[in-house]
Amino acid sequence: MKDLFKTLLLFISASAAFVIGFYMGGEKVKTRIPDFQEEKEEPK
Repeated sequence: MKDLFKTLLLFISASAAFVIGFYMGGEKVKTRIPDFQEEKEEPK
């Protein structure tokens, strides 16, 4: 039973670390991409 608890704890912590890393990596990529839609169009 103790091994099962350790395995579950390890799995949950590894999954949480992956999700946090994935989210932070996505935020970093989004900041690199310029937002083209917010540029004002110049009248011709």
